[in-house]
Amino acid sequence: MSTELYRPTFGKLVVEAFRADLAAWQANGWSDGPISKGKAARMLPWYPGLRATLLYRLSWWAKERGVPGLPMLLSGLNTALHGIELPPGVPIGPGLYLPHTVGTVINATRIGSNVTLQGGITIGLRTEPVFPVIEDGVTIAAGARVLGNVTVGAGAIVGANAVVVKDVPPGATMVGVPARVLE
Repeated sequence: MSTELYRPTFGKLVVEAFRADLAAWQANGWSDGPISKGKAARMLPWYPGLRATLLYRLSWWAKERGVPGLPMLLSGLNTALHGIELPPGVPIGPGLYLPHTVGTVINATRIGSNVTLQGGITIGLRTEPVFPVIEDGVTIAAGARVLGNVTVGAGAIVGANAVVVKDVPPGATMVGVPARVLE
């Protein structure tokens, strides 16, 4: 899936997007086989990142459908339970992997498919109210910051504690403060 704005129907949201999120958990070693509905139900109490993803998907769906109050209630619940600030208006493609959530702030123009966002990161504005675009297959490691009107290209990796304030080429690995391409 491209980084085009992802607008699933309720069925696609619950079934396809969350199934892809579960597949991301499986691909990252949390299950030795496909994650069935029963296994997913057993995983939810134990993995805050998986619960946070489900709450986000429900809050985004409620916002898109104009359900009053519910999107912000679910978003606030996510902050209170999991320590993640993730507004319901941020479109995120399927295959989201959030292994850790505490101290995480995510406010982007859009986030593509099959993205890994590790704990303690910030994706947000810098000096103007313009937010980053995160393309497909990106990994943002623990403690990293992606700030302002930047695009993180498909397949890029933002290393732990890197601070990105300029566009990231597709497939690049970024390290340092300010972040630079690792040669």
